[in-house]
Amino acid sequence: MDEKVMHNLLMDKVGKKFYGHKILKSKYLPQIPLGAEREYIRLSKMYMQLLKEELEKTLPELKESYKVNRDQSVRLDADTDLMLKVNELFTRMKSELLQKTVGFGLRKKLENLANLNRKLTVKEWKKAIRATLGIDILEDYYMGDFYRESLLEWARQNVDLISTLPEDSLDKMKEIVFEGYAKGRTTTRMVRDIKRVYGVTLSHAILIARDQTAKLNGQIQKAQQQDAGITQYIWCTCGDERVRESHRQLNGKIFSWDVPPENSDGRACHPGEDYQCRCIGRPVFDKETLNLPVDESVVVTIK
Repeated sequence: MDEKVMHNLLMDKVGKKFYGHKILKSKYLPQIPLGAEREYIRLSKMYMQLLKEELEKTLPELKESYKVNRDQSVRLDADTDLMLKVNELFTRMKSELLQKTVGFGLRKKLENLANLNRKLTVKEWKKAIRATLGIDILEDYYMGDFYRESLLEWARQNVDLISTLPEDSLDKMKEIVFEGYAKGRTTTRMVRDIKRVYGVTLSHAILIARDQTAKLNGQIQKAQQQDAGITQYIWCTCGDERVRESHRQLNGKIFSWDVPPENSDGRACHPGEDYQCRCIGRPVFDKETLNLPVDESVVVTIK
């Protein structure tokens, strides 16, 4: 069916919702897919658990070697013995960790997670359409090449962000062992510092999960709205104490999807694009440009 004819049929159905105005603000605020965020956090914890298992298995031997060589540091070969032993243990951990991470299937899991994010974001988008215009849209429309490629690219980028964390963490831990030995730190202190590195790395993985979930949601949301002929949105924060001041200043204001607003921190970005941003772009429907993926037979029948 001709696009113009389809638009006219669509407006016959939803035009009255605009109440004589050119634009109509969404009556529903789409939410960040918390289900996808929880799954990503769970995935991150499972992936970091592989590192924890190797540490728990190797720490007793590492502690013993550290203690023995530190207590016998008067021996000329004590430093060399410890260095050789530590290198051996960390090389072994890296090798066994590599086998586990390869078998973990991180890329496939992230691709599934990206698709879950898409499904939940589409669900929120459909709620906004239903609440504001009173119609339903085709969900499978958001499974085209553009969306598939975007989801795969997001998965690839996240593999790069997550996959190196355990190995990088081991490198930091090895430095801690050598530094602790050189400065005469106790075995207990050395172990505590290693566990602290693990905790920091785990926290970083969880932050990545939250940040990347919001970023993907923002990308899909922007694409959905632009596909629908929506050129503007209202910046909406979560409204809690975690909202940064620069984003709070944008709250409630209307912006164009073509030009990201610059916040007071000096960064130009749309909702979800800034680091750890949980903001949402509330759609502003324009009756002159509205273009929704509605089942043609339904629109024609309605007419």
